[in-house]
Amino acid sequence: MRLASHETPDDLPMIQDTQPLSTPPEAQSGRLMIHVMLQFLAAVRYRIRIVILALTATGLLGAAYFVTATRYYSATAGMLMIQSGVGNLETSMTDSISSQRNLMKTFETVLRSPTVVEGALEKLGPEDRIDLENVARKGWVSALQKKISTKNIPSTNILEVSVKSKKPEVAVNLVNAVVDSYLEFLDETHKGTTGEIREIFSRQLADVGRELKQKEESLIHAQTECGVLPSGDGKEILDPATKRALYFADELSKIERKRIDLQPTLARVQTAVRNGEDLRRHWITVANVVGQEMMMRSFGLSPADIQTQASLEQTLLADQAVLESMRGRVGMSHPSMIAQQEKVRLAREYLQRNQERAAESISRLQNEQLGPLLVEMVRQQLQEAVEQEQSLRVQFQAAQADASRRTGQIARLTMLQREVKRLYDLSDALVSQIASLDLRQDGHDVRAKVTAPPVANQRPVSPRLAFVALVAIASGLGIGFAAVYVLDVLDDRFRDIDDMQQQLGVPVLSLIRRLDVPEASGLEAIQLHVAPASTESEAFRTLRTALALADRELNRIVVTSAEPGDGKTTIIANLATCYAQSNKKTLLIDADLRRPGLTNLMQMRQQEGLSTVLRSDAHVADLCVALIQPTGIERLDVLPCGPRPANPAELLAGPRFLELIDWASTVYDQILIDSPPTLATSDSAVIGRLVDGTILVVQPEKNHRRAVIRAVEGLLSLRIPLLGLVVNHAEGDDRGGYYGYGYGYGYEYSGGYGNDEDDYTDETEAVVDTRPPRDERFHNTDPDGGGRPDGIVPRRAA
Repeated sequence: MRLASHETPDDLPMIQDTQPLSTPPEAQSGRLMIHVMLQFLAAVRYRIRIVILALTATGLLGAAYFVTATRYYSATAGMLMIQSGVGNLETSMTDSISSQRNLMKTFETVLRSPTVVEGALEKLGPEDRIDLENVARKGWVSALQKKISTKNIPSTNILEVSVKSKKPEVAVNLVNAVVDSYLEFLDETHKGTTGEIREIFSRQLADVGRELKQKEESLIHAQTECGVLPSGDGKEILDPATKRALYFADELSKIERKRIDLQPTLARVQTAVRNGEDLRRHWITVANVVGQEMMMRSFGLSPADIQTQASLEQTLLADQAVLESMRGRVGMSHPSMIAQQEKVRLAREYLQRNQERAAESISRLQNEQLGPLLVEMVRQQLQEAVEQEQSLRVQFQAAQADASRRTGQIARLTMLQREVKRLYDLSDALVSQIASLDLRQDGHDVRAKVTAPPVANQRPVSPRLAFVALVAIASGLGIGFAAVYVLDVLDDRFRDIDDMQQQLGVPVLSLIRRLDVPEASGLEAIQLHVAPASTESEAFRTLRTALALADRELNRIVVTSAEPGDGKTTIIANLATCYAQSNKKTLLIDADLRRPGLTNLMQMRQQEGLSTVLRSDAHVADLCVALIQPTGIERLDVLPCGPRPANPAELLAGPRFLELIDWASTVYDQILIDSPPTLATSDSAVIGRLVDGTILVVQPEKNHRRAVIRAVEGLLSLRIPLLGLVVNHAEGDDRGGYYGYGYGYGYEYSGGYGNDEDDYTDETEAVVDTRPPRDERFHNTDPDGGGRPDGIVPRRAA
């Protein structure tokens, strides 16, 4: 950071005339955030060793983990998941995408479910369970679930299944076992009622096959006995009993086929009703078995209505064609055109009303009665078929017996032929139904197929060097930054000048470097007097210029500090010297009646001074002329503290101190008052109300942040005009500090300010007058001056 001694007048801060205005937080949020980040980066830069140490530690831990961790290998298989089936009508593209995502998530969840994992464990051999050696049997499912990971490739129905293991070959076997178990689970889940019906039909087909075999043997035996071949051309003469038996055999075959068709239809409709499926997909099936006319009547439609509507639609198309042809030949207001348009309009309205009525009927029936209605219709038809079958079977058996009695072997032969044909038809019907069920079962809603079989990967997936390094670096940076932040919070100092100005709300007028002056007193301790051309001396000229550029005259200034030992006395002595060197008559007043550092600096201890003026009843001007001392620097005088009083605050608050300042303002161009620290006493608040402005000296390497803030807030709360801050002992970065003024040490002082015992004369001690005779100290060249020190003349006379 550049020092204030190199600043130009254009770079000087402006002195505020009033209290700082608070800026709304929203107007400074962006700038404040950047400022905080820059401050934190500065803190990191200063404590970079802590960050490096944290990175080193986490790096070593990461390296140790990478070297000692167990290697795991992964195998991945790809599966294509397909959902098929009628009735999955989506209302929009968004619904379709959302449904697909939900289904893929469901597939992933099921694949890692305990049922599928348990099935995969049963498929593993002992050599494939190396990852479960130290796990109890009851914990195998949970352990394997943790090793399975699934991933849906975006915008596809591809599901990737990965399993980790200590060996690449075992990982492949684990993936295969999981995939096979999942496929078996899907197959068992989606068989459902269809599988049960297939088992029933298979048993019936076996029974029919055995019966058919017996009948064929009996037919062959009967043909051998009769010596005739079966005839199908109807040339054989048969009696009525035989015809009746043949008729009942044909009818029994038809009704049996109808019953066989109705049984699976009833089962499918019942399953659809229980599962809440879309029943419209079963309309055609039910219509084929119960009849078109019954279905239309159940929906409030008759064949006549449908035929009428179809005829009206054809008529409407023809009328529209006529209307289009008329547009080019006649005008819109032509009577024929108007009549044709009215005809088309009436036809459209009639069709629309019919459609609305039909749609309302179907919708009401679908939502309230469609399911029970379909089940009841199929059940009723099945019940009628069963009853008809039983009746026909009884009639057939009676007719068969009658025909046998009458026709003997020929009738028996014919009946056997019919029975064999019936059994053949029944067998064909059962085979067709079983094939239909197999096709439907193979086309269930969810199908899965392996698209990419797993392949052994010889490169371990855990631990991964890049991931371990990234975690180590991130952890190191996080721990390092956290440590820097904690240390920075615990360090109760201002980070830099900007931070100080922002938190205090007052400008920094100047930065004073640590002054390299000998341990001395008097003029030898004043930097501007000893080395006026030095860099350190330029800082005081900067301070003087900043005060001179104020928007008002600052002839009476008090200099104070937050705490003792901040260097306010040194600052005010050098500032007064700077004013004197600029041809301004300057008066220094040591108003620190408790610990008069300025008096000690000027070697004027045990001399009368300010306390004498404040306690005396004599004329203030006469006492001041008598007690003000020259410093040896041209145009610079000082009024020492005098004997230390017991009630300094009361004396300073009295009217004589104000009278003294008013008198001095008529004689001197500049008045500088050294007052006690603000946090130690209330004297500075008393004095600050009587002057043009107050300068607060802070020493960041010693002052705590909260102490300085409390001092500034105290002055501003009393409406004392605070001109700004002077930063004492400001150092560059060469001292290792990142605040711009060195590293802090803290401070501690106890007891009341000014209560320490020293050899300074208080009001109870005799005052030894060591000043030269009056005629040697005063050279009254002004007949109206009345015995003043050299140069003490009223400003209006000057």
